[in-house]
Amino acid sequence: MLHIGICDDDEILLETLAGEVEGWAAERREACSVELLSTADSFLFAWEEKKDMDVLLLDIEMPGMDGLALARKLRRSGERLEIIFVTGSADYALEGYDLEAVSYLVKPVKRERLYLALDRARERADRREVLLAAVSAGEVERVYVSDICYLESEGHETILRKRNGTGISCKESLQQLERELEEKTEAFFKPHRSYFINLAYVERITKKDVQMEGGVMIPIARGKWEALNLAYMRYFRKEAY
Repeated sequence: MLHIGICDDDEILLETLAGEVEGWAAERREACSVELLSTADSFLFAWEEKKDMDVLLLDIEMPGMDGLALARKLRRSGERLEIIFVTGSADYALEGYDLEAVSYLVKPVKRERLYLALDRARERADRREVLLAAVSAGEVERVYVSDICYLESEGHETILRKRNGTGISCKESLQQLERELEEKTEAFFKPHRSYFINLAYVERITKKDVQMEGGVMIPIARGKWEALNLAYMRYFRKEAY
């Protein structure tokens, strides 16, 4: 199910957009839930609670934190939810696209343009692979695979380190998570028995260590250096096409 948030301080527009999103979902036969939020702070509260929104329709000019500031905060934290700006002015369009927005719609929003933006957001969200990490007995946390910087074995558990620096302690072993990730993507490599790294966030490879985004140094086991370099080059050649 696609979870779509709408954040706007105009209550009438919130209800109007909610109806349009529901109309799009019905026409596309897309299972969809809609959450309405009136301020950036209310969005952040809801997001920190669940982090389950896939798409956010976001106004820019709002009291308190504006939409651009909210989008910047999300991107700095490494959050990848799809953002569609819905605003009364075209003045911020370039900055909006710099924040990897799916689309920038000017009010009053035409239905065709909104539907096309939602189509694009759904396609982008569908391409984001998800890992369900067991964090305690009966509890799991959803993590986008593209947000994982590396995994580190720690006793019988695994530390999943995100690109924003935050870590999740997982009950699964490194080998279990390694198998799950290998089924989803070719972006990971095991340079050492205790680590599984995302090649997208490798900044430098030396003879003994891999420097990850953020400066973390990860050791390279004996005999792994050449295979790591080949995997790294192969990954980025593939990404270039």
